[in-house]
Amino acid sequence: MNILLDTHVLIWALTESPRLSKQETEMILSPENHVCYSAVSLWEIALKNQKSPEKCPYHEAQIQAFCELAGYSCLNILPSHILSVRHLRIRDGHTLSNLDPFDRMLIAQAKTEGLLLISHDGNFEHYEEDCIHLTR
Repeated sequence: MNILLDTHVLIWALTESPRLSKQETEMILSPENHVCYSAVSLWEIALKNQKSPEKCPYHEAQIQAFCELAGYSCLNILPSHILSVRHLRIRDGHTLSNLDPFDRMLIAQAKTEGLLLISHDGNFEHYEEDCIHLTR
């Protein structure tokens, strides 16, 4: 299985956080699965760390180095991902104005590349996309 980790799940995986479920931990650690992280996550971490380092004490360069050590593959932003954002299915009653652009790009990347996006973010419930694996 090919997996893409949402930003918070990426941090949790690298820090061995107990917030990850047993199933998620097994999926991430399984040698049968290919685990990816997105350049979008590095960008998000950089912005959050600069804005509020007390809330996001992680540095994007450290996270990237840890990802490489863990054997995770980096998924860069491609034009096909950008074009896919427009075609994400949003559930009735939700509008684009209240949807996080980082989330939208991660979902578009997962959808385009045939990856399973692992997240705990309740906002992902706003989307009707099969590529989302939501746990809370």
